[in-house]
Amino acid sequence: MAWNHGRQEYRSRWQPQSLPKTSLPGWAWQALAALMIFFVILGASQSKLERAEDLVAMVRRAVENDITYDDVKAWVANLPEIVSTVAGFDLEKFWARGVIGKQSTLIWPCEGEVVSYFGWRSNPDSQGMSLHQGIDIAAEEGTQVVAVAEGIVTSVRQSDSYGLMVEIEHSQGFSSVYAHLGTVSVMKDQKIRQGEALGTVGKSGNATGPHLHFEIRKEGLEVDPMTLLPPRSKIQ
Repeated sequence: MAWNHGRQEYRSRWQPQSLPKTSLPGWAWQALAALMIFFVILGASQSKLERAEDLVAMVRRAVENDITYDDVKAWVANLPEIVSTVAGFDLEKFWARGVIGKQSTLIWPCEGEVVSYFGWRSNPDSQGMSLHQGIDIAAEEGTQVVAVAEGIVTSVRQSDSYGLMVEIEHSQGFSSVYAHLGTVSVMKDQKIRQGEALGTVGKSGNATGPHLHFEIRKEGLEVDPMTLLPPRSKIQ
């Protein structure tokens, strides 16, 4: 305290001090790291290699060093650019790259109309429901069937349910299956090009009429072919 002209004047001894650059609490760091990793995957899925490497380097710095509030403020300042990236995110491209890798876009295995889609459906020849693990393309018997991508024929066999069928192993652990064929023109272990004929549409096995049953598998797990094939308008 200090006296001045008979009036009491209070003089504060408190002086503002800068806050220490403390690290983020654990929960905040985990949330931020998860968000940053998401953007790494996002950027790698649609950006050039240089951009993806920049994102990877950013996460590496975050892992090797403490993240401070100032760092977060700087990162938030770039949010408009990040939001713009998310707005232009191509989910279909992201999914396709995850399944079939960086190779060229798939082509349709044959001409015709898709009459049954991937998913749960009523059994065509019995009561109840079952998971349809591919798509059925109705076409005239004898219609040419081609490989949707280059690969190696891993199986040519006769199945009670699938009839005469061919399986092709492609890259990135992805394979394709062609069933209910009428004829086959390839052999096991044969290399096949995209668009090369492998057989014809038939009605072998458990089929109610001529059609191609087509499947795509990733590491042995069936995925919906319609999410990977080009729009129908491109093959009509």
